[in-house]
Amino acid sequence: MATLISHTTVDGHRAVVLEDDRTRAVVLPGLGGRVWELHDLARGVQWVWHRPGVPLAVPAAGAEYDAVWAGGWEELFPNDAAGLFESHQLPDHGEWWSLAWEVEAIDEGRAAVLRLGVDTTVRRCRCTKEFRLLADRAGIEVRYRIESREDEPFHFLFKQHLPLQLAPGLRLVAPGGTVVPVDPAFGSRVTTPGPHRWPFVRGADGGVADLRVVHPASAREQEFIYVSDLPAAWCGADDAARGASLRMHWDHRQLPFLWFFVSYGGWRDVHTVVLEPCTNLPKDLTEAVRRGQAATLGPRATFETQVRVVLSSLADAEAAGAGDAR
Repeated sequence: MATLISHTTVDGHRAVVLEDDRTRAVVLPGLGGRVWELHDLARGVQWVWHRPGVPLAVPAAGAEYDAVWAGGWEELFPNDAAGLFESHQLPDHGEWWSLAWEVEAIDEGRAAVLRLGVDTTVRRCRCTKEFRLLADRAGIEVRYRIESREDEPFHFLFKQHLPLQLAPGLRLVAPGGTVVPVDPAFGSRVTTPGPHRWPFVRGADGGVADLRVVHPASAREQEFIYVSDLPAAWCGADDAARGASLRMHWDHRQLPFLWFFVSYGGWRDVHTVVLEPCTNLPKDLTEAVRRGQAATLGPRATFETQVRVVLSSLADAEAAGAGDAR
């Protein structure tokens, strides 16, 4: 069925809306090209988290990401952690989130497409992302293209950054894998180096925690973990109360690692879980290069990948084989 593309504003910022009778996606080109809303219309669920008390705004040059993070589904390129790397000063959480993207094309055919583009300067690249709603089910696909304009190869990180709007009874899901903390001193439950096997982790007190269980903001907990050795390239969340499911799928060859950033009220009073499939492990580029776990882009070369977010009933997600791995 046909997708409609319309134009509106969100808090004074230009928004482009893709909508059919199953899905509604709101994209903000001028604010990193982020997906601000993603609605499962059949089940009445808006999945993307917005941070209370932090307004949507164009960030100042050199802004600290955590201080101005308003929410929305974004991507990170060419880095996560700020600092000097390969003779370049890399900004906090990369460049994409802070840039105004151009609307390059809108194809309002049966499978409507919105294409955004931007030129990055820290690493000279032409970057595009194309959004289209899924033709046979609720959800959205985003296709990415990064074309280097550098004359030398460089290492980089590319990562998804989708924060979920949490609800009582929500449950995180992933197919399995090896879990290690980004920093054991940061976590509330993942406090030992591991490795652990998803979803169970053993704490320093000998107790076992189930990472699938989402806690309320009153828990005042926080976690930041890496998951490697994934048997399949997907993750997501189940909302049992509303019978709704979200599954993010990606190319395992290009994004072999999965990160979860979790705050149940413990980090800056935030209550969300961020889904972060990534090219790299760990977030420090120098260390990722040392381990042979950093992406590389050759001179004038192109990196392309795509991500699909499928919205469905909980029963359909489990029947499709991307249910809860127990």
